[in-house]
Amino acid sequence: MKTRRNRWGLLALAAGIGIVTSFGECRAASREVGREILTKDTVWTGEIVVTGDVSVPPGVTLTIEPGTTVRFRKIDPASDRNLFGTDSPYYPQAEIIVTGRLIARGSAGKPILFTSAEAVPQPADWGALNFLGSTGNVVEHCRIEYAYNGIHAHGAQVQIRDSILAKNAVAISVKKEEEAKGTPGFGIPADITVTGNLVEGNKGGINVRTSRAVISRNTIRNNTFFGIWIKEQCRGEISRNEITGNQKGIFFYKAEGMTISANNIYDNLSYNLAVADEQPRDIPAAGNWFGTTDRAKIGELIFDGAADPTVARIVVDPVLGARVTDAGR
Repeated sequence: MKTRRNRWGLLALAAGIGIVTSFGECRAASREVGREILTKDTVWTGEIVVTGDVSVPPGVTLTIEPGTTVRFRKIDPASDRNLFGTDSPYYPQAEIIVTGRLIARGSAGKPILFTSAEAVPQPADWGALNFLGSTGNVVEHCRIEYAYNGIHAHGAQVQIRDSILAKNAVAISVKKEEEAKGTPGFGIPADITVTGNLVEGNKGGINVRTSRAVISRNTIRNNTFFGIWIKEQCRGEISRNEITGNQKGIFFYKAEGMTISANNIYDNLSYNLAVADEQPRDIPAAGNWFGTTDRAKIGELIFDGAADPTVARIVVDPVLGARVTDAGR
């Protein structure tokens, strides 16, 4: 009898600290966080369930360990689970708001997962990894899915490497905030490095407005509306990417300042490259591979002043005669 009591006592202890599987493996129980402002450097590991906004304020670092899963519950915007309201640059959905620093560095064998906690997940179940005026942020070997914006930045610096961003409304969206005065990062261009990622199956891929962006060696494919959207004055480069199967490969709106070369941009559904009606300046885009050397076929998948004389031209000549072998993830 004593042996049986000891056995059940050990199981009760195990249940208090984790979950015992049918194979005798003990996994840490999930931890809920939400509507919380971190007050000191914090480490997340295991299973985290986010039930409302989490703020990482200046001077504080949130570190997420390899193999961690972070699940976001869908919240009612009318509830009390938002910390700073729901107007831009914040979201009605639960989010991690970073004005301090986020280090989410997984590994190839133990990626970090950011996802929905819903039984039937949908894009925009949660808000974003929302970087506002912060520096030194790292998102590496992560999978980010079912967010409104997987990664969002106003006036922040973020390195995004070797990750998968899928099934979001927009995978990455960054800009210089010029409307919401007084919010963190106001008036500062964002600064992102996006390297070695798979950006696939989102409604929109990468959206950059009035900021600096280095977008290189990514595979950007099968996004519903656009692969990359460049808006207004931006600095940086788009190079050695595989951009295919999107509605528009790269879309330009009042864009200037980006270097676009050594990419494979082909078989996008409407256009490989396109300008908006409001595009006033020609876009230099020489030295890319468009899936063919047939100049007429290349032109069929470019929307610019050749099709509509009221808009600017996209200057693609000279085009590459063969695909870029080291492009993509």
